[in-house]
Amino acid sequence: MIFNSKKRKQAVIDFFEHIKSEVLPIEKETEIVNGLQKQLESGYDLIANNEWGIAFENLGSELIEHYVIIDRKGTELVRRVIKLCKLDKKWEFDLRRINSLGYKMGSWKLTDSEDLAKKNKYTFYKPSREITKNLEIGNIVKLTFEFDSSNSEHPGAERMWVEIIEINGDKYKGKLDNHPFYLHELYAGDEIFFEHKHIIDHDLDISEPNLVDKYYDRCFATNKVLYENAPINYIYREEPMKEDEERDYVDTGWRILSGDESDEYMEDLENISLVSIGSVLSRDDSFIDLLDSEVGTSFERNENGIFEQIDE
Repeated sequence: MIFNSKKRKQAVIDFFEHIKSEVLPIEKETEIVNGLQKQLESGYDLIANNEWGIAFENLGSELIEHYVIIDRKGTELVRRVIKLCKLDKKWEFDLRRINSLGYKMGSWKLTDSEDLAKKNKYTFYKPSREITKNLEIGNIVKLTFEFDSSNSEHPGAERMWVEIIEINGDKYKGKLDNHPFYLHELYAGDEIFFEHKHIIDHDLDISEPNLVDKYYDRCFATNKVLYENAPINYIYREEPMKEDEERDYVDTGWRILSGDESDEYMEDLENISLVSIGSVLSRDDSFIDLLDSEVGTSFERNENGIFEQIDE
């Protein structure tokens, strides 16, 4: 029992020393520094009185309150404290600001965004090689990290920034510039190897024309078209909603229907959604050449599958 007490005490001391020597020195805000120093000082007194668990929890609470995220070494020390002092395992997740319960270790991989962009050209933009050839060491890029989880509330991927530290043609080495929220085995600062095909965003002050931006503005479409896979047979353009400075998009005035919606169906606003033109074009882009038509025009698909203008 005495031996176990010594191990528990030493585990908490090791965690305190890690915070004191490696975490505290990199904190800049006075409030955070003062709060941590106070908990370190009072914590050492608690440890001396064999109240290791209280000392750890007080310091842990201070770290969480000020959003100080624990690194890989710190997490290993936390796990040891939890095990020896029989504390709630939730401390590990809270101190990393992570929601990874259910994450399957070793399951993550980088998404081939080139392939994704080809399949979703109106809704997913991937920077071209003309853009990424301008990347240099020190630039940051965004990648998509796919993963598996037994938690149905988890997304299938997490997008994170990576700082480039080596470039070799289309291949790069970088260090993770984000604290993951779901990927339990990755930490900020970890080395990540990736290629041009994985890059979905960058910090370069350059851009290029793309279909996602071109068809970003909005239209109203019925849920039959959007979610029930009904064919698009009737479109018309009316006066759009007034522009609003708080919105980063405008209404094009286009209204997209299957053509067999009843008056009752259309009167229920729950059956109509405001979406990007691109999201509708991803379903069916057969009317793309009509999108420059004037307000007040209507089109209906004829028996040959061609949209023709109609008078209403």
